[in-house]
Amino acid sequence: MAGEIYTKLGQTDYAAEIAQIRASGADSVFFFLPGGMGISFLKQYADSGVDLPVVGPAFSFDQGILQAVGDAALGVVNTSQWSKDIDNAANAAFVESFQAKYDRLPSLYASQGFDTGLLLVSAMEKADVTDQEAFRAALKAADFASTRGDFAFGSNNHPIQDIYVREVIKEGDVYTNKIIGVGLEDHADAYAAECSM
Repeated sequence: MAGEIYTKLGQTDYAAEIAQIRASGADSVFFFLPGGMGISFLKQYADSGVDLPVVGPAFSFDQGILQAVGDAALGVVNTSQWSKDIDNAANAAFVESFQAKYDRLPSLYASQGFDTGLLLVSAMEKADVTDQEAFRAALKAADFASTRGDFAFGSNNHPIQDIYVREVIKEGDVYTNKIIGVGLEDHADAYAAECSM
């Protein structure tokens, strides 16, 4: 690792940080700057002439953000627990119905909201919401068809799920992600074993 660079919340000018990256001797750049910060960074990075590959999390390469970043995001690799092209019936139906309703591709956030709704409905079908213990157990069972594919809760109630490796592409006029591999299968968070739940 060549180093770590920290930015300020809401920062919009990354000239100093990009100069540090250029001088660092690094062979790649990992960043996490969601929203407008990520948009600014990616555009400035692309214009800088620095030719190091960029990798980041889905939250910096979400469907809505990509449209604002444009060509500067093409080819960037990122990771996510969801992608529009996960090959399962629940995801295909979700993407199709979302596009029909909103005339755009869904985001990671939309998929999480959809899964949350499916989880709640599955638990309500198994237990009365006024019976806290039974309802909690029904939620923990996670008996629903997730847009993410296989999904379960770990001992600390964090998801156990696949983490996909995606690349930013352009389909027609739309910037989006496509799966290029599975980075982690049935992944639980790193701290699950330390949780006393």
